[in-house]
Formats: sequence, C-alpha cells, structure tokens
Amino acid sequence: MLQTLLEYVKEIDWAYIARIVGLSLAVVGGQVIFFLLVRKLFKKIINPFITKKGRNDFKDIKVLNYTLVTPSRLLHTCFLTSRIAMYAIYITSFYISLTLLFSIFPGTEKIALALFHGVWDPFISIVNGTVAYIPNLLRIAVIVAVTHYFVKFLKLISKEISAERMVIPGFYPDWAHATFNLLRFLAYAFMVVMIFPLLPNSESATFKGVSVFLGVLISLGSTTVVANVVAGLVLTYMRSFKLGDRVKVGDVLGDVVEKTPFAIRIKTNKKEIITVPNGTLLSSNVTNYSTSGDEKTGVILYMPVTVCYDVPWRRAIELITEAARKTEGVLESPAPFVLVKNLGNDATDMELNIYTNEPERQPRIFSELNKNIRDLFEADGIDLTVPQQILVQKPTP
Repeated sequence: MLQTLLEYVKEIDWAYIARIVGLSLAVVGGQVIFFLLVRKLFKKIINPFITKKGRNDFKDIKVLNYTLVTPSRLLHTCFLTSRIAMYAIYITSFYISLTLLFSIFPGTEKIALALFHGVWDPFISIVNGTVAYIPNLLRIAVIVAVTHYFVKFLKLISKEISAERMVIPGFYPDWAHATFNLLRFLAYAFMVVMIFPLLPNSESATFKGVSVFLGVLISLGSTTVVANVVAGLVLTYMRSFKLGDRVKVGDVLGDVVEKTPFAIRIKTNKKEIITVPNGTLLSSNVTNYSTSGDEKTGVILYMPVTVCYDVPWRRAIELITEAARKTEGVLESPAPFVLVKNLGNDATDMELNIYTNEPERQPRIFSELNKNIRDLFEADGIDLTVPQQILVQKPTP
C-alpha cells in the first residue's frame, strides 16, 4: 500500500500543480489589487473632482423658465452615476477573473469557455448587426436632415408672409401660421412613413402588432381632438375672426384673446375667460363685430324700444333718436334711425339702430342709451309703462 502511494506521488507533475496554483493566486491577487485601485481611484480622484466641479460650475438647468435640474440634484446624479460606474467595473473585472480562473483548471475549462462565449458572442452579434445596419442608419439620417431643413424653409416662408414682406395673390397673411403647422405635420408624418420600414425588426409580427394597437388606440381616443383640429383649420381659412376681434358665439359675447388648434378663448365684459371648442364654433353662427363695418360707418347696433299707443309715435321716434345722438360712442354720421317693427295689441314695437366704431363697448352704450331715453321721455312727460290686458274667463252657467 505504501509502495503504491509512493509510486503515485512520484507520477504527480508537481511543476504543473505549482503553475496552476501560482496562476490561481495571481488571478485572485490581481483581482483584489484591482478592486483596491478602482476604489481608491473613485474615492481619491473622481469623487473629489465631482465635488469641486459641483461647487464651482454647476448651475440650474432651465427649460421654458422651469428649473428642470438644480445644482444639488445634478451633483447627486453625478455621484450616483459614479457609484454605478464603479460597481459596473467591479462586476466586469470579477467576471473576467472568474473566466480566467476556470480556464486554469482542466476540469473547468468548458465552464470558462461558456462564460467567455456568453459575453463575446452577443458582443460580436451586436457589432455585426450595427455594421449591417449602417446603410439604413445613413438613409434615416438623410431623411431626417431633409425633413428638418424643409420645415425650416417653410417656417422662413411663413414668417415672411405673416410680416407681409412676401405677398402671394389670394393668400392672406393670417393663413401663414396655420398653413405652416399643417405642412409641418404632413412633412413629419411622411418622414415617419419613410423611416418605419428602415427600423430594426420592422417586419416582425410583434412590431406590427404593437403598431396596429397604437394606431387603433389613437384613432378611438382622438376622434373629438381631430375633429376640433380640423374645425380650427377650416375656421382659419374661413377668416371668421382673428385675435382681438369682438365676437358673439351663441350667448357668449367678448374679445378673442387666444386661438389654439383645439379651441378659442373669449374674454367677456365681466372679465370671464370662456373656452369654446373649435367644433362648436364650426357648427354655430359666429357674429364678428370688429370686421362687420368700415372705419367711416362702423357697425350697426340695435335695441328694441316699446312705446304704448298713448304716445304719439312720431314724437317717440324724435326722442329716441335724440337720446341716441347724446350717447357717447354713437356716430353722428350715418345718423341713428328707428324702425317700426310691429304693431302689438297694447304698444308699438320699435327698433333703434345706431352706428359705432366701438362695438366692444356695447354694454355701456346700451346702458347709456336706456338712461338717455328714460330721461328724455320723463322730461317730456311721457310714461313708458305699457298697459297689459288681463283676460278673465267667466264661468259657464
């Protein structure tokens, strides 16, 4: 037994074992030293550099007057990134050391080979895929660049037309912005259509399924939105109103203070801001008082006046007309006039028509008109009270 053991010991390649042990210790020792060096690098050099840079150079990052990132947040993000990078180096070096360690021993060479190919094969696949995708990537870059400069050209033309430095017969300056937005949307939509087949895995069933799902979702969820956008475009080309115009939509009377692709905002005389969807505007009658007349004649405002039969109608017209002339904001020429609208059972229904260049002052003009009419009628001894007949049904015997 002892003789067999001695013969076995003599057959052992101690040099080979020493080499394996030495290499293993070298890998482990190198890994420990590398860990310590990386830790010292981040603790003594990188993190102090980030701290110094943060105190001296970091400033607020703002987007549209909104502070997106403060210096403290940016400093915290840099430290977090530094820590993630350190741990990523630790994991990578440990993976490499483990692969080398397994490759030293004959019994674990297959494990080392599997670990090596587990990283190397995906890396090579990514490199090959990226190289093969370069032609499509260049096509996408060209399409994006052409679309970008085409949109910039359209924007330049839009600004020139809006400023009336470029005149196109039959094309109004207030159409320029809406037309630019429409053409920009079509340009970007065309760009997406051109790029879509060039995207990786665009022919896969999963990609097509997601695309169809998103298309259906957008179609079902944006019906009203699209309708309002289309209505906004139609209203723009109809030139029904512009910013600052005094309009009446249904029972809403006020000045247009904002126009968006989806709605307009009207500021009433009571300083209320009322939002009216473009779809509602398109299906309603819009009265524009700011563009109804010219500078000389202005627009006609009218109000009903009821006069009982006890009052001579000619005298009533004279007093109503005189009250209109005394009202501030009413033009002297063309002169106010009164129409006899209806002969009722108890009174005559008249309508006072006045010309004004200040349609935005309608409530004050009508208020002063009513005051002046009442003052003149009372001064002339005329009672504005209209008698009403009360019919009493007699009981049947």
